[in-house]
Amino acid sequence: GGGGRGAPAPLPEGAGEKGAAVRAELIERGVAGFRMVLAPSEYYHQPLEFRMGIVGAASVDHLCKSIVMENTRAPKELQDCSDPTYSKYYMVIVQYTAKLNAEKLKEFVHGLAGGRLSKKKVNMRLVSEEVSGRLTGFTHNAVTPMACATQIPLIISHRIPALSPDFFWLGSGEVDLKVGFSAAKFMEAYEPYVADVTND
Repeated sequence: GGGGRGAPAPLPEGAGEKGAAVRAELIERGVAGFRMVLAPSEYYHQPLEFRMGIVGAASVDHLCKSIVMENTRAPKELQDCSDPTYSKYYMVIVQYTAKLNAEKLKEFVHGLAGGRLSKKKVNMRLVSEEVSGRLTGFTHNAVTPMACATQIPLIISHRIPALSPDFFWLGSGEVDLKVGFSAAKFMEAYEPYVADVTND
């Protein structure tokens, strides 16, 4: 220990190597105070109130998900994610209680490209399960920015850093594994773009 920060949260019993990789990356990047919870298998068949109770979230608004979006009209030369301002793919973190607004996301991606993309060349759609798996290395309901196979540029909904208390929950590389942390600490470590990408 030392510094009074306490040891990092243990990996829950029953979690596998993807969860261990997520935990290791959070420690390596200095995201202090994260918690990991192994959810029961019926987790995704239950309402948000049930899920909130399982992880101990402050409210249903604190439950978030990571989704990979693709610019389906990206020009031929734009097929990867190496430039975060000019990328074919973006990973977007939104609350389960909010609805992603593709128009707002399009505006934001168009703005990031700074004139390199015309409005006609931006059309943001959810990627297929197959593409998501190839890019992230994770299955459906397990997608997360941590320990991701590809460094996909990250966009976080502006509502998440505004949550009180500052502690939100995400998938953690495995379907039944959830991780919670402070948005401020997460943003310091991962430097996502913060944008209004959901319906009002």
